[in-house]
Amino acid sequence: MLEVLVREQSQIAEARRRASSAATASGFGETAAGRVALVATELATNLLKHGQGGRLLVDAAGSHVSLLALDTGEGIADIGRSLADGYSTAGTAGNGLGALRRLADPFELVSWPGRGTAVLARVADSETPPDPQAAPPALRDTLGAVVVPRPGETACGDAWSCHEDAQSRTVFVVDGLGHGMDAARAANEAVAQFQRSRHQPPEEIVQGVHGAIRHTRGAAVGVSRMHWASGTVSFAGVGNIASTFVPRAPGAAVRRMVSHNGIVGHNARKIQAFDYPCGDGLLVLHSDGIATSWNLATYPGLMQAHPMLVAAVLYRDFGRGRDDATVVVADTRAPAQARA
Repeated sequence: MLEVLVREQSQIAEARRRASSAATASGFGETAAGRVALVATELATNLLKHGQGGRLLVDAAGSHVSLLALDTGEGIADIGRSLADGYSTAGTAGNGLGALRRLADPFELVSWPGRGTAVLARVADSETPPDPQAAPPALRDTLGAVVVPRPGETACGDAWSCHEDAQSRTVFVVDGLGHGMDAARAANEAVAQFQRSRHQPPEEIVQGVHGAIRHTRGAAVGVSRMHWASGTVSFAGVGNIASTFVPRAPGAAVRRMVSHNGIVGHNARKIQAFDYPCGDGLLVLHSDGIATSWNLATYPGLMQAHPMLVAAVLYRDFGRGRDDATVVVADTRAPAQARA
């Protein structure tokens, strides 16, 4: 995932260029890449005009590009009104957010007065053949992730993956020790092993990764499996991968899951899965590039937002800024229920 800081006028053009280049590298045709560039320009312009600057995240994945605009400005008091064509607080024509809503699917934003705004805009390339390895739309709409390398690095030592079948969804997060290319190598090999052993129980997946990455510097690993029928989550973790269930019901208990000390690939002395009840809510996994002091209850309405927006807000407000950072957010309901 690319991150472009937008704090001055010249960086709007940089955001446009990098988003367009990511789309082209992902196989987008000229017309669709132009739509991505237009959306990036509009989002970056809004960051500067309305958010006192911020950051644009660009995630190119097969036949779609997701763009996330994050700021900590004054926020939007009336989101519905701001999406109407002709509405502006900056003396412009007021067509920006309305145009974005027509160009992107999904297009969604969350905002809180005095606490800033987060916008998700996803642009598809209908001319690009579907990637058989890419997540289907139903999965993308109930799961989202933000993965950003440490500032100054191009390689990211964090990674994640997911597998879903009729009975369950399994989310895998890995944080390679340290940062840079060596950490990225450990993380990528861990993901490859997860893909080979994804049907096994979570503790066996971690055990398999432990054996597969012994020749690397090692990693922290977390595996969460949501079981649709029983409404439970099984979690096996070694190292600083946090896994938390956040219920939608007001006042219901948040469940933070147990991970054992150690380094997968080196000294993972105890690998064990624990089962937790898990009803209607969100499962949040993240690396230690994200502080653990977050509380979704302090963001009214965020639990109902797209999971990728939830991940983006947590990254914006709790990213430590000195390490690779990954947040994965998954709806705990079966996809058919979540879309109903």
